[in-house]
Amino acid sequence: MDHYQYLLVLAGCLAITLPLEFLGARVYRRPVALARAVLPVALVFLVWDAIAIAAGVWWYNPEYVTGVRLPFAVPLEELLFFLVIPVCGVLTYGCVQAMLGRLHELRKVRR
Repeated sequence: MDHYQYLLVLAGCLAITLPLEFLGARVYRRPVALARAVLPVALVFLVWDAIAIAAGVWWYNPEYVTGVRLPFAVPLEELLFFLVIPVCGVLTYGCVQAMLGRLHELRKVRR
């Protein structure tokens, strides 16, 4: 089970933020916008990771990853991290933005 810890944490992050989509985030309903927000940054960090791994600056404990490696020895979990965590952030931001918009509308109605 230890080999899946990284994946389980990422799955937990997605599970915790999924309800935000239904509270107004509307992130998954705009996949092109989401990809444009997440993919360029993920690519930059994947290159950064590959360079750091090749230079021996950091490594991933094989006890906590599945062992599936992408080119340049980047663990699969690291790619998923650079996709999942920004998606969770965008979901959170989208939900807060939607709730603030509703609050603003309520204040306008009360005036």
